[in-house]
Amino acid sequence: MKSPLLFAALALSLCLPAAPVGRAAEPEHKKKAEETELGNTMEKMNGAWRKLKKQAGDATNNAASLALVATMKACAEKALTLKPARAEDVPAAGRADFVADYQKDMKEFVSLVGELEKAFQAGDNAAAQALIQKMGAAQKEGHKEFKRPDL
Repeated sequence: MKSPLLFAALALSLCLPAAPVGRAAEPEHKKKAEETELGNTMEKMNGAWRKLKKQAGDATNNAASLALVATMKACAEKALTLKPARAEDVPAAGRADFVADYQKDMKEFVSLVGELEKAFQAGDNAAAQALIQKMGAAQKEGHKEFKRPDL
């Protein structure tokens, strides 16, 4: 008789989620960073960027690549009008310079996107791939300087 009760208790315990033992709730600073309009715009651009990097070497995908470049261009131009959340962390005296530097870098990135568009239009996939490498380096530097660190 004890065996069916033991089996039922075991089955029930497997169905219930385990409660964390000895762990406190997730600290506030460890939670996901808040969403911003700039962050959402950059996420959209990043989706197009990832697809573009995979197909840039294949000339048969140039029409699709141009569509992805158009998405990136629209996102980069929109991002140019927005301020990074990290600007709030900069002392007021240097905030305007921080935003100006961000806008300068974004203008350069928009220019690179324009060059990339021209490379695909000309069917020069080798140049497009070289530009993608250059843009990747610019992206890493820009994120290091202007993106709020993930917590």
